Amino acid sequence: MALMKVLAAALAATTVIATPALADTWPSKPITLLVPFSAGGPTDFIARLVAEPLSRELGQQVIVQNKPGASGNVGYQSVLNGPADGYTLMHNTVGMQAINPLMYPSAKMHPLQDYVPVGITGAMPNLLVVNPERTPVKTLEELVERGRAASNGLSYATFGPGSSPHVYGALLQKLAKFEAVGVAYKGSANAVTDVIGGQIDFLFDSMSTSIGQVQAGRLKALAITSAQRSPMLPDVPTLKEAGYASLDLKFWFSLQVPAGTPPDVVAKLRTAVANVVASETYRKAMQERGAEALSVAPADLDAFFKRETAQWTDAANAVGLKAE
Repeated sequence: MALMKVLAAALAATTVIATPALADTWPSKPITLLVPFSAGGPTDFIARLVAEPLSRELGQQVIVQNKPGASGNVGYQSVLNGPADGYTLMHNTVGMQAINPLMYPSAKMHPLQDYVPVGITGAMPNLLVVNPERTPVKTLEELVERGRAASNGLSYATFGPGSSPHVYGALLQKLAKFEAVGVAYKGSANAVTDVIGGQIDFLFDSMSTSIGQVQAGRLKALAITSAQRSPMLPDVPTLKEAGYASLDLKFWFSLQVPAGTPPDVVAKLRTAVANVVASETYRKAMQERGAEALSVAPADLDAFFKRETAQWTDAANAVGLKAE
């Protein structure tokens, strides 16, 4: 009997010691960083910029995996249905965070409840671009004046309902009090081609995919959606400088893990991601691709998510975004 008590006490002591020790061993295997979109776009290339330095921070390989489909919903559900152990991260967009739940109510997405943020990886400014010959305006105000001159006298490109070009374009019309014809494209390449070709008047395009055309003179940038001017296009004013401060919405990207992931794992991930994004090497790599490293302290993440999600949801509601 005495021997049994000794063994039980030893086992209990071992359990107490082992529990924190197990936590300390995370991560003990490679981590998957899932991108819910195809390779090549901003969500993908930012994830790949993050993966290598995050591997060094965590001491384990971080493998990027693409799982596109249904505007990011396929990847969203895939990670959500997996184990909440910190070994699979999702690279989310603010569009998925705030707009997809409105667009796809049957999916029953609740990002603020389904996932826990572990870091903001950056933001991608959009450029308001026009064809300088087809739409010969020099400022955003001149474009607005042309829009007001005739109802639906201008056309603008979107990447479908809820995309950033759609939300920015529709908000501009609402604030400036004019109406333009929206034309949906599957992506940036075809939309930019048609703006250059004169078939479309204006487009809010990701800076990473349109800056080359602007620098070559085939497109003219009237404004940028970032809070400050870009050093790559120092002559292009911000929307605030152009008179539309309420259009200052950042299109940001984030890393998240399913709710229920152990708090100590979440804390380690938050520290590691914050270190990556705050580094000068990462900042320069993002800047070279037209993106910006948006650094949010771990302690501020939850408040940032709630505030920014509400702002984008309000913007989507303001332009009358409806479920498909």
